[in-house]
Amino acid sequence: MDKDEEIARLKEAFELFEETSRSLQNSYAELQGEVRRLTTKLEQAEQAKRDEESKNKILLKQFQQLFWSMPVGVMLLNPEGIVVMTNPIVDRLFGESILGGVWSEIVPKSFRPQKDDGHEITMVTGRRVRVETSSLGDVPGQLIILVDLTETHSLQRQLAHHERLSTMGQMVAALAHQIRTPLSSAMLYAGHLQKDSLSEDMRVRFSGKLSERLNNIERQIRDMLIFSKSDIKLDEKLSLSEFSDKLIERAHEQAEQNHATLEATVSQLNSCLLQCNPEVLIGAILNLVNNAIEASERGACIYLHFAQVEQQLSIVVEDHGRGMSEEQLSKVQEGFVTTKQHGTGLGLMVVKAIVRAHHGTFDIESQPQVGTKATITLPILGS
Repeated sequence: MDKDEEIARLKEAFELFEETSRSLQNSYAELQGEVRRLTTKLEQAEQAKRDEESKNKILLKQFQQLFWSMPVGVMLLNPEGIVVMTNPIVDRLFGESILGGVWSEIVPKSFRPQKDDGHEITMVTGRRVRVETSSLGDVPGQLIILVDLTETHSLQRQLAHHERLSTMGQMVAALAHQIRTPLSSAMLYAGHLQKDSLSEDMRVRFSGKLSERLNNIERQIRDMLIFSKSDIKLDEKLSLSEFSDKLIERAHEQAEQNHATLEATVSQLNSCLLQCNPEVLIGAILNLVNNAIEASERGACIYLHFAQVEQQLSIVVEDHGRGMSEEQLSKVQEGFVTTKQHGTGLGLMVVKAIVRAHHGTFDIESQPQVGTKATITLPILGS
């Protein structure tokens, strides 16, 4: 190989080296750019992570503050039923910290159910609380909320008692006025019965009249006593079918005694229970049945219907009697106003008071010459 060929080859080698060097420089520059891009992206990801962690810390702090400041008792159970979190209200309700305790063991030691508890439950401390539970969705565990209703119940009883006391003056005056007439009649019939010359037919007739007047007086006094009573104990639990059977039997007797007929219908009732004072509640409904009979013609049919709508029992008393105008309906619900010849006007007020004591609602609607429909709705318990 001569000198010129060697120079040419060297020149080619240098050109190849320069081209390779330029390619390496370009690749290195691209690599540096990619490193810078990835570094920037990593820094952004780390900043986003720090922001998310900061945000989560704020949310956790807000949740803890909300948990602690809630006006009701709140506790958190883990999947094993152990209390892992409580707020101060829970400690006050139980009188001690129950953190770390097993809920299934805490319940029998801390609660003492009473007959009149209904939808609330009495604790050994004497507090009355409503217990509500909720799942945490996809998160294992359970949330339990305790609502302290002790003061609410006390205030409601005091308010109802003061309202009744504020009307006692009107009630006594009305009762004294309304009793005077049937009492005078009763005394008159009793005087006739003392006569030896009275025929047997007249004796039977006057005895019936006397009994009727005395029953009228007794009903008015009973209404007054129920209305003025400060508390009605809901100390029995009856199945819906047992309660409806008792009421229908009594209503049939009342209809027969007053020369009317009763048509009772019962929609399908499940095995739920009704927390009530049976005698008082049945008496209130029979009061409505009696109103329906007196508002109808002799021999008329009175309708009594039972139906269960979700967790409520609906009881309807309906007649097709003379009915009332809107003005009459409004007045008779105010109390001390009556459309009867002998009455205090306390009937509907007594019904309302009893239904309210059973945590239910009362509604009445009426149209002249069409009839009247009274509806009582009561909450029911699970079986």
